Amino acid sequence: MVESIIDTTMRTLSCSDINHCERTMKLLTFISFKGGAGKTTALMAIASCLLNRGKKIAIFEADDNRPISQWRDYARTKETWDENCEVITADTLEDFEAGYGKAEQGGYEIALVDSQGGGSELNDTILINSDFVVLPTALTVLDTDETIETFKYVVSRLADEGGDMNVAILKTRVPTGKLTKAQTRTSELLDELPIFTSVLHNRNAFEDMKFRGLLHQTAEKLEQNPADKLLAGNFHTAIKEADTLAVDLLDALQGEN
Repeated sequence: MVESIIDTTMRTLSCSDINHCERTMKLLTFISFKGGAGKTTALMAIASCLLNRGKKIAIFEADDNRPISQWRDYARTKETWDENCEVITADTLEDFEAGYGKAEQGGYEIALVDSQGGGSELNDTILINSDFVVLPTALTVLDTDETIETFKYVVSRLADEGGDMNVAILKTRVPTGKLTKAQTRTSELLDELPIFTSVLHNRNAFEDMKFRGLLHQTAEKLEQNPADKLLAGNFHTAIKEADTLAVDLLDALQGEN
């Protein structure tokens, strides 16, 4: 579940041609101004779970490095991609608006955005039109400081527009064992902000998506080889964890209806 979600009144946006009140496709944005926070990994883990639940999704790739396109291309060679997931390049405002219209006309239910780093007109437009904003962060001092600054930026942009604000921080790459004192301090600091009670632990299965493919498709392929049964089990552990978060997000998006 999500704790302490900010909720204010939404009005029609002036900075985008997308009408928040009339559109049917939900927009779920993953944003971090610092690399290495687990943004793309978290997005792809959630995407895998949404696809497994029968959702038809689009992914808007605003990140200039385009990691998701690379992951998709590699997964296709492994036959561990789901073609109900459309990756759309959206690193300019014009591409985002055109891609959004195309995806909505194509019957996609949920669009996930892998945002650019830093502030930009594109990021601002995406944020203001989002139904929910996820801020992934690892439990380092540097990551936490940057996440707090990103959170302030997101809140400021939506406040400027008088927007309906649904945002929560997601702890990623959380150690499976005992936290260090520094990690405990940063975790407790983050708990003072709107935050998911679910976390994504530091699991190889999440990191392996970049060269193995989507979680569910990879687990199915691993199960076909008796020698990979243990590894498949590790993927199922990661899937269970990510699916808990996916359910929380679906509940939050449902609340937007």
